[in-house]
Amino acid sequence: MTAKDQDMASKPTVQELFHPSFPDIPWPVREKHEFQEYVPAASEYHFRPEITADFLGWMQFGGLSCLISGPTGSGKSSLVNEVAARSNIPVYPVVAHNRLEPIDMTGQYVPTESGGFSFEYGPLPLAMKAGGIFLLDEIDTIDPATLVAMNAVLDGRPLVLSANDGEVIHPQEGFRIIATANTTGHGDGEAKGGYIGTLRMSKSFMNRLQWTFIVDYPEAAVEMAMVSEILGNDDIATQMVHFANEIREMHTSQETRIPDTLSTREIKEWAKATLFFQKVPRISNPLSQALKYVVVNKASEEGRPVIGEIYQRIFNTEL
Repeated sequence: MTAKDQDMASKPTVQELFHPSFPDIPWPVREKHEFQEYVPAASEYHFRPEITADFLGWMQFGGLSCLISGPTGSGKSSLVNEVAARSNIPVYPVVAHNRLEPIDMTGQYVPTESGGFSFEYGPLPLAMKAGGIFLLDEIDTIDPATLVAMNAVLDGRPLVLSANDGEVIHPQEGFRIIATANTTGHGDGEAKGGYIGTLRMSKSFMNRLQWTFIVDYPEAAVEMAMVSEILGNDDIATQMVHFANEIREMHTSQETRIPDTLSTREIKEWAKATLFFQKVPRISNPLSQALKYVVVNKASEEGRPVIGEIYQRIFNTEL
């Protein structure tokens, strides 16, 4: 066996890192580096093979940028962070909003303790310097004019920080730009039921995002398996996922839309909280009690009665 073969054999495989159905081939994992604090922590995450395989392909061969589009809580950012965690790649996130400005991405001068000012790099140049991932969450809430600042970098050119004496930042190997959104850039009303407040992105910006992934909620059978693994009860897991999917349908309904939905993460947390309340003698309905703390107490005023009605119908008891 050659030295190269030995090196490849020592690397973890996509099968070990991501999913048992994947081939037993090596996956590049970075050695420990100076940007370690920006590497996300891995969690007990269930990778969906069809989405993960394509995303890994893009990471290896697809180029500089991509868009991940899907409904609230479908795991768009989680996919990025969990792959990065297992690949030891630093991630520099920005959570978008309609008042976001270019300096929030590129950096600005901030006061120092001595009374002067120093330039503080934003997440975009930091990601470029580290060869990491610049993760721009919910881009369809940003004023399209703000995103013009990204065009040169999306074209593969260096970033020029005019505010910092024209400093030029060249991207290091491995640098990627990943945007997430509820739509594919066409704004409010694009998806079923619409996403109120989302904006239409400029065509020139969207054309610069090289790949587009569509991520929906996992299939019911997949979520049921996740919940059953926690609770050890297939029947309750089936009811819980049925309940979640009805809430999701109401969230996207044209006629009876509610602002609330239920993510896969919340379903799993509901199951974990149920296990806790099963150990509390005073709690007569652990499932209901857990749902209140995980979902109901943060639901909208118009969503709470709908959630209660669906719960009563599926579980045959009041919430």
